[in-house]
Amino acid sequence: MKAYDFEYDGLNLSDKGFMLCSFDKSKIDTVENGAEINMETSPFYNGDVNYTLTANYESTLTTTFQICKNPCTGEDLNITVDEVRDMASWLCRKGFHKFKIFDDDYLNVYYEATFNMSRIIRNGNVIGLELEMITNRPFGVMEDTVINIKNEVENGVENFYSISDDEGFIYPKTKITIKQDGDLKISNIFVQRDTIIKNCKAGEVIEMDYPVIKSSLESHKIQNDFNWNFFRIENKFKDKRNLIQISIPCEIEMVYSPIAKIGI
Repeated sequence: MKAYDFEYDGLNLSDKGFMLCSFDKSKIDTVENGAEINMETSPFYNGDVNYTLTANYESTLTTTFQICKNPCTGEDLNITVDEVRDMASWLCRKGFHKFKIFDDDYLNVYYEATFNMSRIIRNGNVIGLELEMITNRPFGVMEDTVINIKNEVENGVENFYSISDDEGFIYPKTKITIKQDGDLKISNIFVQRDTIIKNCKAGEVIEMDYPVIKSSLESHKIQNDFNWNFFRIENKFKDKRNLIQISIPCEIEMVYSPIAKIGI
């Protein structure tokens, strides 16, 4: 990784007057800053079964790096107690937030992370901070990808390709604008899975964000007309194609975050 800055929960490291760096460990002491966070996470279960064997990810992604004050600002490079507190307040929180490194190789990749922080001390002064990054996944995630489908006929067939690095499926956020009264059936021929919503009306807008479904029409009791098979984007190593058949004219927008199998 060749970077000097990152974004965390909407703020840049450079906004704080700091930058990524690396210290010679033989000339410094590292002291825990306290308030360490122990995040309890569950392993991700893959679901693929081969006879009696299962596949799962054993751990989430972690890494450690160092930061210091930017010497180009002309300020004192020693870090004050108030500055340590400010950085801990920003980075060391009980929750995962969006983390994005500013590097061309990671342009569209982000992580959901929190941090533990230690002070780097030389000659009694705090000259840097060591950050242990803890994420909630064993991999990165790509920025939102949007798939737009305009189906103008009954039983129209469309296809698109998953760009996720992991086998399995992802539930996209789905918005469907109905163009003709009828029963909507979206069949993913890839896995022979049907998403069915009966009694749809022209002009109705249906939104699905697993596990929630809602309609723009109060008169449509959609929970009673839905088969509760949310549409999924499927992905296999040798076949990333999703071939779908749509029963009535409609416009579909799907938004999802593909998995990026890359560490930091």
